[in-house]
Amino acid sequence: MSRRPTRMRDPWEDLLTSEDAFSDLCDLYSAEFFEGFASHFNRNPMPFDLFKGVLNTAQAFMRGKWDKKVEYSKLLQYSGVHLIGAGMSARRLSYELRQITKSDRASQMLHVSLQTILDQSETLPLAKKVYRSIEFRNGSQSRLNAIRELASALEEALGQIIELPEEYDEERQSRQRAFDFVTETNSSRKQVLPKNHASEAAAQAFKPVWEEFSTVAYRRGRYKHEIGGYDCKPGDALIAIIGKLDPTVAVSLAGTAIENIHTQLKGEKRSD
Repeated sequence: MSRRPTRMRDPWEDLLTSEDAFSDLCDLYSAEFFEGFASHFNRNPMPFDLFKGVLNTAQAFMRGKWDKKVEYSKLLQYSGVHLIGAGMSARRLSYELRQITKSDRASQMLHVSLQTILDQSETLPLAKKVYRSIEFRNGSQSRLNAIRELASALEEALGQIIELPEEYDEERQSRQRAFDFVTETNSSRKQVLPKNHASEAAAQAFKPVWEEFSTVAYRRGRYKHEIGGYDCKPGDALIAIIGKLDPTVAVSLAGTAIENIHTQLKGEKRSD
């Protein structure tokens, strides 16, 4: 009995686990992609002017795919315990780094050691990229502060998800509350996202680009069977962006996404 051929992954699936999504998106939307792309707009933009809008639209599509992917995911039994533990660890890290940065010598020792470990490691590619970004954008004395602020923000973010104990010795006492949090979260009714959510997210992100570079109204246009699509050049541009990420998205669904966003925004204006 022959096996079914393995389905090739769509680009968006690989991008969800990419270790350098920006570079991968740049490879996907290469110079060849932008050849003639500006012809979709009647204000004659330069391809470079469209670059940021294309990447923003692609990233919005990716976020939409991620939202749909986790829609029916549930917390694990100990997820609440680990969320609290991470929050307390982030608090401790933020505090200790603040104390370290009070000494220039201690700060330099940690920076040199951390940089050496990251340079020599073959198993920490994501950490290496993040720290390189910190080095590039921050002076020597402020690099640890960047990590400290991130730890502080992480504590705050986790605290908004689940209440963190005031003291470290109260962490064990919070276990039952953590289990209750998981039970309540998993049993709560979730808002079901539309099947076309990712395309709608892309259509909304693309709207400013459309309106900046085209005088054509933000509508999908009329469907023409002879061309197998809509009579709307900016809409074709959006479809081209989405098609690079997910070739399975039908032209009609991309057109529906445009119309749905148009309707939503129109309804919001009326309510205002």
